Amino acid sequence: QKKDDNEDEADSKNDKTQNDCINWKTKGKCRKKDRGCPYRHDEDVKRAALSKIELKERKRARNDAEDHIKEKSDQKKERNDKKRQPLSVRVFGLNYDTTEEDVRSYFEHCGTIVELTFPTFEDSGRSKGYCGILFQSPKAVEQAVLLDGQELHGRWLSIQEGKMYLRQWEEHHQASGEKAANTDTSENEINPNPLTGEYGQKVKRRKKHGYKE
Repeated sequence: QKKDDNEDEADSKNDKTQNDCINWKTKGKCRKKDRGCPYRHDEDVKRAALSKIELKERKRARNDAEDHIKEKSDQKKERNDKKRQPLSVRVFGLNYDTTEEDVRSYFEHCGTIVELTFPTFEDSGRSKGYCGILFQSPKAVEQAVLLDGQELHGRWLSIQEGKMYLRQWEEHHQASGEKAANTDTSENEINPNPLTGEYGQKVKRRKKHGYKE
């Protein structure tokens, strides 16, 4: 009888139809199902396997989305940090006799100067009173801005962070000059005999207040 029990136990182990197919259990599919796979292919086991796979895919997709959002946020933060660290300064209030070399030597202790935009008048070659400086590092810009309000060749400098948009400033400067010229012309038309100062400079007439005589 003991021998018969052992034989029955061995037959049950060898009966593969009582065991679930490993691929069917873990992946919900079996390529050999229709080609004589000896293991069991239960539909409930398949649904459970597919449910687990779907849950894992959703979790992976959620993690990928969170990683993507974090990456975008880090990139945006990095761009904002770069925007807050300019490499250029604008300098206004220069003496017309100040040269490019004077400006370089004045700012050389701040840091390495990569480029210096120094506009000059075409006829005299003298400074137009402003310039732009491109430094190699943001720390140099910080040092240069600390010089705001300091004196160079008898003029108080105005130093600002940011690029010198030369074309826009030239247009603004030219428009201001034309406006001043038009003002002088209108005054000459009103007063054909303009007042002159001690050294021949033009002097504006003071308006009289009160009642006319």
